[in-house]
Amino acid sequence: MQKLFSEFSSTSAIDWKNQIIKDLKGEAFENLMWKNENDIDINPFYTAEDLKQTYEPAFNHSNWDICVHKTNLSSKALNEQLLADLNRGATSISVNCKNIDFEVALNNVQLNYIQSTFFINETTAASLKNYLEKHYSLDEINCSLFPEDFENNNDFKTWQKIILLFKDYKNIKTVCFNNLKFHNQNCLAYYEIAIILSALNEYLQTDTQPKNEFVIKTGVNSDYFIQIAKLRAIRRLWAVLKSEYNLENELHIIIETSLTNKSISDKHNNLLRTTIESMVAVAGGCNELIVNEYDIFYSAKEKMSSRMAINQQLILKEESYLNKLADVSCGSYYIETITDALATKALHTFKKFENEGGFFKCLEKNIFLNEIKQQAEKRQELFNTSKELAVGVNKFKNDKEHISFSVDEIAELKKLPIANAILNFELDNFFK
Repeated sequence: MQKLFSEFSSTSAIDWKNQIIKDLKGEAFENLMWKNENDIDINPFYTAEDLKQTYEPAFNHSNWDICVHKTNLSSKALNEQLLADLNRGATSISVNCKNIDFEVALNNVQLNYIQSTFFINETTAASLKNYLEKHYSLDEINCSLFPEDFENNNDFKTWQKIILLFKDYKNIKTVCFNNLKFHNQNCLAYYEIAIILSALNEYLQTDTQPKNEFVIKTGVNSDYFIQIAKLRAIRRLWAVLKSEYNLENELHIIIETSLTNKSISDKHNNLLRTTIESMVAVAGGCNELIVNEYDIFYSAKEKMSSRMAINQQLILKEESYLNKLADVSCGSYYIETITDALATKALHTFKKFENEGGFFKCLEKNIFLNEIKQQAEKRQELFNTSKELAVGVNKFKNDKEHISFSVDEIAELKKLPIANAILNFELDNFFK
């Protein structure tokens, strides 16, 4: 083996560049360079010379929990769906606790054997605590609690009371931030990271800091390498915050596949999109993953869609063995470079947020939503002019497909709190 290496001389970056220039036969090398939507320079190739340091893995775990998220169901229907999904292979549940009876909704759901997430307010927090104390030894419950509302300082003060309510339970995580609503507004990757950092920093400036994991929930879209780099950059910057505040808390990341790029047309193509996003989430180091059904925008869902959402993850584990390796991107010339670039730009943006007064001040001034709206509008324009494509929508459209939506169903889709250029294009062009 040693002889094999000695027979081939190493090739420097300048050697690669000279060969490319030669192969271009007069075309400018600079034409191969471009800026992505995050305003990051992308080179046509990367070598070890692009790496600024020796990189350690951004995370060390390889496995993840298959999570299902349920909302807007009666307690009985919720219970039936949770039990069905757990029997199909799910290992984690996520529940919005508004208007549910815990005794009915969680009947026979053995929380001591699975991960769980609950979205609660001050009232439902007390009810959940009573339910858990009645049925379990709380040290054996491993769950995350998210605030139902997190819009201003009053919400934050209320949430700090809830943190104190559960402070004695070592496996109940209460320092949690849901970034999904910003992601689903079609937020750029670096901006997402900065918002997450800003929200976590609000927690770190209080006295109510439990010793267990901090939790964030966000989404990933199909921009494969950028989204992997986004999740790795979040962990890298969390390490910086931990160091600044002298903490040992780890970061628990829950990922949900994006609603920003799913279509009504050729809905089974959404299976491919969510599979790509699932691979992104795993390669980026998620701890839990929620895959949305391929017919997420249909009011009448097919029976197999929720099963497929679980089976996609089971195949990635049981047949593709993606749960056997941790941080497969570590040391990749390209991914490490864009991870650094995203982290640098996000940190700069985070400092701007802090200069404005922090997370809640930025919310109050509409800084986040105004900027994200501009980002989403640019993406919409790219799609409308076919500079960005979606198979089955503005490219390779199936003209024989007939989709029937009522006026009320279309109105409901238009009211969704998301920015989806594909869906907007469909509603404007196919359902007039």
